Amino acid sequence: MTTAYVVKTGEHFLCSAEDGDIGLAPEIKEAKYFPTHDEAEKAANQHADSGYEILTVDVPAR
Repeated sequence: MTTAYVVKTGEHFLCSAEDGDIGLAPEIKEAKYFPTHDEAEKAANQHADSGYEILTVDVPAR
């Protein structure tokens, strides 16, 4: 397992949109995984509403 970070904003999670940009997903399994807390923080500052949360998750090693 590897540690990664996801950004929760309201009831949604930041995800990779079809056009390569950042979108919103309703479920954590669709969230974009960030390898570091700093990268998650940067994405949250650019794309999430205030009051976002950064969650730590374990993902299977690839």
